[in-house]
Amino acid sequence: MECQFSQAAPLCTTPDGATDFRRLARLLLDTTDNPDESSGQGRIRAYSCITEMVQYAPDAGVAFLLVAINECRTVAHVELLTVSALEPLLKMHGVRVIAPLEEAARMHAKFRYLLSAARDRPSMPNALWDRLVAIVTPGPVMDADTVTPGAGMHDRVADAVTIEALLAEPM
Repeated sequence: MECQFSQAAPLCTTPDGATDFRRLARLLLDTTDNPDESSGQGRIRAYSCITEMVQYAPDAGVAFLLVAINECRTVAHVELLTVSALEPLLKMHGVRVIAPLEEAARMHAKFRYLLSAARDRPSMPNALWDRLVAIVTPGPVMDADTVTPGAGMHDRVADAVTIEALLAEPM
């Protein structure tokens, strides 16, 4: 994936050219240990980078989500990851990316929890939305709101203790 920024160092590439989606996620979530990168500017640049990645490189967008979910420590982090990467990825490339998302969700409750936070149903074909609902049905879900794939699944809404443990567990 080629960085689209002019005159800016890629945020997801190490000096030796390796991809570092963890750094990009930590900038977005503002959880970096580097005080030089812990600022609103880092988050803005990360969000811009993710927007372009999701638009032009959906496979990289999936790979980013698989790494970024492990950097989430709070519900707010999961929500930010959802609106910045998951929802746009599903909206633009849903049919292309749903299979690897389903696979990750089958293997990890944490990823099902992320998928349950999607709220952009009007922009998705019904068949894609139905697959999201099927994916998150085992739970846990963020909420049972009618605009999420977890609609009506009140018995699968994760409580604070469950969420804390879930987000602390690596995928």
